Amino acid sequence: MQTDLIWQALEWPGLEHVVVSADATGFRAAGQLVVGPPVGPASVGYQLSCDAGWRVTGLTISSASATGSRSLSLRADEHGHWLADGEPRPDLDGCIDLDISLTPLTNTLPIRRLAWAQASPQDLDVVYVSAPDLTVRRVSQRYTLLAAGPTDNATVYRYESGSFKAEVTVDGDGFVSDYPGLWLRAWPAEGAGA
Repeated sequence: MQTDLIWQALEWPGLEHVVVSADATGFRAAGQLVVGPPVGPASVGYQLSCDAGWRVTGLTISSASATGSRSLSLRADEHGHWLADGEPRPDLDGCIDLDISLTPLTNTLPIRRLAWAQASPQDLDVVYVSAPDLTVRRVSQRYTLLAAGPTDNATVYRYESGSFKAEVTVDGDGFVSDYPGLWLRAWPAEGAGA
């Protein structure tokens, strides 16, 4: 499977284009975001890789604006040990998933990786990459499968982190189609599948 995804930001000016591919060896994504104030202005590019079980193995991410450029490389082994720019990050040990603040793509990772039962929450510790500043920290998140969505191939999950909550609609491939107030997928259109 290989496809293009485009999301329009709703809370600030922004657009993201991602090329995703998956096969028996794993999942890969190459994304480009352009965001305006209050988050930017900045451009962010990333390359994400996961193994066949949707566990993150690596992320290379960079950001650029008039104030400068930054880059970051994260790598994880099969035991959940992380390196940031080649240096061990024991504070991230045990994290399987990764969340990049400015993209709905990374919501797909736990959605595809975990086994789901309706109304049974899944609690996760994830590596959280704040963009465009590219700081990294461990955060707790919770996903709960709520119900089938408005179309046969759409599903709704409640996402929670700290005091933030959202009911996120994903397509049959686990890619976000509607992240209320934050992101709306522009391509492919909802219901078309990825």
